[in-house]
Amino acid sequence: MRQNWAQLRGLLQTVRAGHIQARGLAISDSRALVRSLFLASAVRTGLLDALRDGRSFADISHETRCQRTERLRAWLDVGAEVGEINWRAGRYRLRGRRARAIAAGDTLLSAHYRSMLDYQTGPYADLEALLRSSPGEGRDDLDGYADVIAQVSLAAAPFIASYLTKVITETRPAMILDVGCGTAVYSKIAAGADRRVRVVGIDLAEGVIDAARANLRAAGLAERVQLHAGDIRHWAPTPDFRYDLILLLNNIYYFPRGERVALYQRLGGLLSGRGQLVVASLTAPGSVAAAHLNFMLTCQSGAAVLPRPGELEGDLATAGFSIADAQTIVPGEPFQAVRATRS
Repeated sequence: MRQNWAQLRGLLQTVRAGHIQARGLAISDSRALVRSLFLASAVRTGLLDALRDGRSFADISHETRCQRTERLRAWLDVGAEVGEINWRAGRYRLRGRRARAIAAGDTLLSAHYRSMLDYQTGPYADLEALLRSSPGEGRDDLDGYADVIAQVSLAAAPFIASYLTKVITETRPAMILDVGCGTAVYSKIAAGADRRVRVVGIDLAEGVIDAARANLRAAGLAERVQLHAGDIRHWAPTPDFRYDLILLLNNIYYFPRGERVALYQRLGGLLSGRGQLVVASLTAPGSVAAAHLNFMLTCQSGAAVLPRPGELEGDLATAGFSIADAQTIVPGEPFQAVRATRS
C-alpha cells in the first residue's frame, strides 16, 4: 500500500509540474534512441554474430575477449529490455526483428544502424561550431565514411532500378554514360536491362572504381561496362562520341549548386541526337529523411546540398533541355526522377 501511495503521489507531482504529454513522448523517444544505439554498437562490434545461435555469458565473454564483464552484462541487459535479445535456459539469443535481420545479412540495415554511430549524430552534436565556421569549412564524413554512406544510399536502389529499367525498355539506348557510377550498381542494372547496351561509368573515387571493376568481372559484364576514375567536369571522352542515355542517379547533390547548370550543358554536348539525360535525386524539404540528409550534407566541407522542389526542372531548362518526364519514384519521399532532352 505504501508503495502504491508513493507512486500515486509521484504521478500527481509529475502532472502538476506540467507538460505531462510532452514528457511521455520524450520517454518514448528515449526508448527508440536506446534501441538504435544498442543495435548500432552491436553492428560495429559484431556481437550480433555471437548471439545468432545462442551463447552463454561465459561463451560471449570468451569470444569477445572481454575484460570488463560487468559492462558486457549491462550491455546485454539493455538489449533484453528493448526486446532485441532474450535470455533463456542460460543462453542469450536474438529476438527482435531488426537484430535477426542484421544477423541474417541485411547489409542495408547494418549500414543504417552503423551510420548512426559513425556520422549521423555528429552534425547535431557539433551544431554550434558548424554554425560559426567559415564558408567551405565543415565535416569530412563524405570521405571518412564513404563506404557506409554508399551502402545506406542503396535504400533507394530498388525504385531507381525499376525506373531505369523502364526508361531503357522505352528508349532502347545503344550507349549509356553513368556519371558518378560509384560501385556500378546502376551500370550493372542498365547492362542487365538490355544485352545489346554498352555502358561507360565514371567516378571520382579510384578505389571504388577498382572494386567495381572486380565486381563486373565476376558478373561477366567487364566487356560491356567500362569504368573510368575521373571528374566528369574535366573528363575527355572519345572525340565525337555520343551517348543515347546519360545518368545522374542519386548524386547531383554532390555538385555545388552554382555548377549544376554548366554540368547539364556539358552532358548535353555528349548526347546523341535522340539522347536523353536522367537525373534522380531526393529533394528537400518534404520529409524527415530529406531534411535530415540535407542538413548533414550542408554540414560537410564543400558545398553539397539537396536540390529544392522544382530545382531540377528549372536548372535543366536553363541548361537548354526540354523536360520529357518528371515523377516521384519513392513512395512517401520527395525522391524525383526527371528525364530531359536537348531543346
